[in-house]
Amino acid sequence: MVKLSWKEKYAGILVLLISIIYLLMQLASLVGERSGPYSIQNGSFVINKNEAFSDLKTYSVILAGIIAGWCLLKGKRLGWMLGLPILLFITAVIGTITVEQVLKAKKFDNSMIGFGVGIFLLLLAILFLLLPSARQKYRVSKGVLLLTLLLFIGLGGAYMFLQ
Repeated sequence: MVKLSWKEKYAGILVLLISIIYLLMQLASLVGERSGPYSIQNGSFVINKNEAFSDLKTYSVILAGIIAGWCLLKGKRLGWMLGLPILLFITAVIGTITVEQVLKAKKFDNSMIGFGVGIFLLLLAILFLLLPSARQKYRVSKGVLLLTLLLFIGLGGAYMFLQ
């Protein structure tokens, strides 16, 4: 097993933490819904297609994040391949929300500091995974890098088109 530095451990813990928080938010949303995406009407089980797709993409990202975080902490290449796209995607989502809020408010106020700190922490983890030492520990070749980039594009595409 490869000895990981604190940088790789930080990235693994961050991916795992994001996935667990995302899971808890999804469970809270599921428990708190009154109408529900799944219901029984006139003796038939009815599924809202949009909600089913939304749940599918959410749970797949949560599962991939938990696997990625665990594998990153174990020094496995799969963790790098799954963790980096998740970090990039979450950074893009938080960045989009931040820009949207700034444009809506037409100013940058104190409530935006949390978004800035979140983006900084995510960018730090991304940088740590892209360092040559981390790429060497996770045995990342150009082919693996290309596959990871395609996975990131697929993740973004799934979120855009499965709404």
